[in-house]
Amino acid sequence: MTDNTNSSKVYTLYYAFFLIPLMITLIGVMFFFVFKVLTYETASPYDYLTDIQIGSATKRWQAAFELSKLLSDFDRIPDDEGFQNKMIALYNKSIYDDPKVRTYMAMAMGRTGQVKYGSSLLEGLKDDNSITRLAAIKALGLLKYGDAVKHLQEFLAEKYSSEERLAAVIALGNMNDNSVIPNLKTLLDDEEPNIRWDASIALMKLGDSSGIYVIENLLDRSYFDKFSEIDSEEEVGAILVAIQITSQYPSEKFVKNLMKLATLDRNMQIRDLAIKTLDKVYNKNI
Repeated sequence: MTDNTNSSKVYTLYYAFFLIPLMITLIGVMFFFVFKVLTYETASPYDYLTDIQIGSATKRWQAAFELSKLLSDFDRIPDDEGFQNKMIALYNKSIYDDPKVRTYMAMAMGRTGQVKYGSSLLEGLKDDNSITRLAAIKALGLLKYGDAVKHLQEFLAEKYSSEERLAAVIALGNMNDNSVIPNLKTLLDDEEPNIRWDASIALMKLGDSSGIYVIENLLDRSYFDKFSEIDSEEEVGAILVAIQITSQYPSEKFVKNLMKLATLDRNMQIRDLAIKTLDKVYNKNI
């Protein structure tokens, strides 16, 4: 038997038992994925509400989570009264459900920007569960619901968790209500760094510069050396927010630290934002 005959048999076996089955498998897999793509339909907000209403325990909170994500897209937010009324009814009922359902529903309501949900979320501030209370605070801030101001001010008290107090500070900063300025000023000396920082930002949003020195500090990398509890990710986040504030509420007091960040900072995202801010807001080129 010649070498050519042996080679021919080897190739025949290779094609018959390996290559051809492999090709058939790949074609089958490709057909399956194409079919899935062509027939896939994204669940609508109404579908998720139905799952929250009649789904199993696990499915209810997962549907609420997906709904809260979906409503982050302004174009996907229903504005019909039927949907809104059902959202409110299910949120009210969720007080007896898994706290995750109530939490994600509160966030979904807040992300709509529709003030009709405000009164229901005010009831959420009375929850015994601190996690669902926290979600209601954040949602009211997203809605900029003016009737919530006096209720949110109560959460600035030290008897509440730092998470709730911080959320209340941020929410009040969104309200465009100058009556909260005295309350926020008292927090510039709070023991919690994050509360001091966000109180200064909230005051700037309300046109009060009492906390401008705090913003200056946040633009200085060495300032964060004092806080061992702040990790690098939180530090970068705080600096980026501070730079954004200097863009929205310009002051020459920020320029020195912005220049330093723009030229020397180790984080390229910070450097880029500082450069753009100096160029567009302060007319200074790097």
